[in-house]
Amino acid sequence: MAIELPYRIAAAISALAVYSAASNTTKAQEAVASYPSRNITFVIPFPAGGVPDIVARIISPPLSDILGKPVVVENRPGASTTLATTSVVRAAPDGYTILSVDISYTVAPNLVVKANYDPLADLTPVVLTSRSSLFLAVNPALPAKSPQELVALAKAKPGELKYGTSGIGTPPHLGAVSFLNATGVNMLHVPYRGAALALQDVVGGHIQLIFTAPSVAASQGKAGQVRVLGVTGAQRSSSLPEVPTFKESGINMKEFDFGTWFGVMVPNGTPGGIVTKLNEAINKVLVMPDVQEKLAKQDFSIAGGAPSELTKVVELQTKYWREALQAAGVKPE
Repeated sequence: MAIELPYRIAAAISALAVYSAASNTTKAQEAVASYPSRNITFVIPFPAGGVPDIVARIISPPLSDILGKPVVVENRPGASTTLATTSVVRAAPDGYTILSVDISYTVAPNLVVKANYDPLADLTPVVLTSRSSLFLAVNPALPAKSPQELVALAKAKPGELKYGTSGIGTPPHLGAVSFLNATGVNMLHVPYRGAALALQDVVGGHIQLIFTAPSVAASQGKAGQVRVLGVTGAQRSSSLPEVPTFKESGINMKEFDFGTWFGVMVPNGTPGGIVTKLNEAINKVLVMPDVQEKLAKQDFSIAGGAPSELTKVVELQTKYWREALQAAGVKPE
């Protein structure tokens, strides 16, 4: 009996492990089948009014209708977007916390010492939702009516012109860095808690310029509150077609001419069935005519597709910005 006891214990443990695995599989299947059974929190790493916030608030209501449960937008700005990102990395992998990601997601670990996440490993892609571009907007009183004239003015007054951003590593900051690198000019960086706040100070004349999304600056440009000098990307913006691209102005913005992009990710470990449900639901939202119309008015182009499309973008952008920022001597702080 003394010899048989360990075998009986081992057999019991093995049986328990099999039962536990089967039980976990059943629970996972039940979780997928019942998903969603409560509210979903859509975390945005920026303040309300920023570009990722605009995208999220356009797609959230129809996404709620499709899923049958409210999708609640929650803004969690701070720490160059890492505050929101790390909170989602640590969230339960059950599909009830999803994250809006953009170019900042691939850049922040190169800028913040305690970013506490790896953009290639710590979250699971769901879908690439849309793409956009950036305008260079200046205060109308600034004696520069083209990118070339702005460059000449900045070289005549090194360090005097001020550009606003929504924080280090955000698209407005990266757009400005690309412009400075391409032209060799020196300007003073003034970070804000959001692009909308920075744009207000451009309008007010407290700072001279900002790189920001068409959705934020186009109306002010049409109203004459700012002067838009250039746009990133391969083609002009439909909202301000008279504004030339930087390529047309002879300025090579390199990888930033890829444009800005927006997607959705979830914590690692989220059941594949839930990822599929979210992907299919968001893709349905993106083909809705009213959603496409709203996004087009904000100068967004529809993306969509499989999770792998977002994976490719994250991989390319992570590699590029890591090398570019290292070459520029930028170190995490």
